[in-house]
Amino acid sequence: MSDRPEDQAYEPPPVPPAEEATWDILIAPGEELRVRSRTLRGRMVDFAIMQMTELGWGPWVEIARIDCCHGTVHRHLFTREGGVLKDHQPICELSPDTGPQVIEDAFDVAMDEFLAEWEENLRRWNSGK
Repeated sequence: MSDRPEDQAYEPPPVPPAEEATWDILIAPGEELRVRSRTLRGRMVDFAIMQMTELGWGPWVEIARIDCCHGTVHRHLFTREGGVLKDHQPICELSPDTGPQVIEDAFDVAMDEFLAEWEENLRRWNSGK
């Protein structure tokens, strides 16, 4: 996490005036990325990408997430038992004057990581490690 006090951390604009959207990206049967983004004037100002797996009886479970809050873009990894393996593992810092390009670049990196690592995330989650 950031060493910066919360009042000096990046805060995305509220909804409204920003607009929020959520969509799913199917990556394999029973496996998807759930994306939430917030945009203002056509530019991304906040996001979360959650890797979801569908349990055999139907509910979807979050196994990993990359999001931006608390002044950082960071990763979360969860265990099959509902525990937290990694919590707020920093990827990059966000300052109060962070612009949309930084958020959009971080989103692209996060999406690339999930698309490259989703199978490993799923193996780790299934093995409980």
